[in-house]
Amino acid sequence: MLKYVLRRFIYMIVTLWVIITATFFLMKLLPGNPFGEVAAKLPPENLAILKAQYGLDKPEWQQYLQYLGNVAQGDLGVSYQFPTRTVVEVIKQSFPASLELGVESLIIAIIIGLSLGIVAALKHNKWQDHSAMIIALIGISIPSFVLAPLLSLYVGNKWGILPPGLWEGPENRILPAFALALGTIATLARMMRASMLEVASLDYIKTAKSKGLSTRKIVTGHMLRNAILPVVTILGPIAVGVITGTLVVENVFVIPGLGYQFVSSITTLDYTMITGLTIFYAAILIVVMFLTDIAYGLIDPRIRMSGRR
Repeated sequence: MLKYVLRRFIYMIVTLWVIITATFFLMKLLPGNPFGEVAAKLPPENLAILKAQYGLDKPEWQQYLQYLGNVAQGDLGVSYQFPTRTVVEVIKQSFPASLELGVESLIIAIIIGLSLGIVAALKHNKWQDHSAMIIALIGISIPSFVLAPLLSLYVGNKWGILPPGLWEGPENRILPAFALALGTIATLARMMRASMLEVASLDYIKTAKSKGLSTRKIVTGHMLRNAILPVVTILGPIAVGVITGTLVVENVFVIPGLGYQFVSSITTLDYTMITGLTIFYAAILIVVMFLTDIAYGLIDPRIRMSGRR
């Protein structure tokens, strides 16, 4: 198991280095000037001083090596848009709201999605199965950028059941968390149902039934362990997509998250902010995928053996 973890860790470091390198040089290909209209109004000598301040007067390979060294030390640079704030400070200020919303949405999605999938599989072709799949179909058909305004308008404003926005008490989290979780609920429910039905048709499940084991023991002791494997595989990317939040949901419910900062940095050509946030998002994805691989190896030892071969 230790060799398996070390091998995955090396893959994680290499992948992160590739993303940092690609992002850095792609930023250099963007048209325009990161200093905006200010650069056109400055005298050449002042512009040269400004470029020297950000290290833009050096050759690109030197800028890359310097940036790589700074990233290794946890320094993602200073924002062009906000010269008094570093990228790390922006992340520290904005990410907690996105993280809280994402974790709450993920918990809701896992509990409801897996429950729907299990019930649908155990009650195959019955009304419970059809009802669960209708809910899943609705979740897939209605994206969060459509559901969020509808929840805010009707549940929040017109009916007054829950607050329509802002990021204050626990009741303010319910609508945005559900808006962000519905699509994930649908995905997990469909996958869990398909996986459970596939496992239910295997010989060892039929043997367990012939021995007179109760449905509860068969499900908890035999089916779930194998049926959960495909779900664990997709939980990594799903968790990252949910935890990093979405711009529309954060804007609709006035949530001070990180999504707004990312789009704003693109429109203003804030190179350090774009690169820093991209690396931050990528690091989250890579770490979650790393943990998912470890969990996958723990659940199914055959994964470790195949990887060794």
